[in-house]
Amino acid sequence: MDALDAIFARRSTGRLTEPAPAGRDLSRILEAAAAAPDHGELRPFRFVILQGHAKDAFGQVLADAYLHRCEAVGAQPTPGQLDKERTKLGRAPLVLVVGAVHRHSETIPWVEQFAAAAAAAQNVLVAATALGYGSMWRTGDAAYDPRVKAALGLGEHDAIVGFLYLGTPHEGDAKGSRRPDPAGLVERWEPPAG
Repeated sequence: MDALDAIFARRSTGRLTEPAPAGRDLSRILEAAAAAPDHGELRPFRFVILQGHAKDAFGQVLADAYLHRCEAVGAQPTPGQLDKERTKLGRAPLVLVVGAVHRHSETIPWVEQFAAAAAAAQNVLVAATALGYGSMWRTGDAAYDPRVKAALGLGEHDAIVGFLYLGTPHEGDAKGSRRPDPAGLVERWEPPAG
């Protein structure tokens, strides 16, 4: 599949099944991520693979972080939400966490470093689509939780760009390509008259 076809074919799929990208396919997806535009070649990204037992165990990290967020605001955690936090990574056989790693630079601001990591995440989704896999980019409260970041080896000045769910769409869940109309999103700048 060529690049434009993959961009137009990429759609969010909420629940995915096996097979997940593995072997050469997973390597190619990670290579595409690492090829993201990166001002200053700082490589301000980190990719953490959650799969199998590790993915299940990380669900407990998410549940514990949820409990701490509830305690911090004096809220009572609900059993349903606690269970949802513990099991939500089960929506796909592989979850790739994309982190933006803050690199000290006198010339490259943090916003550009974060943008590079976001570009890496987009490259993952397009590459997965090109290889025939489904995907979903998720964030939510856990993506901004310092406990979750720490569990992934990210520092306080780093960020989670997204939890990228990767796998195969269930039979009948595949969505067709789309070509959004850019009308209303584009304008041409002209210098002021005179």
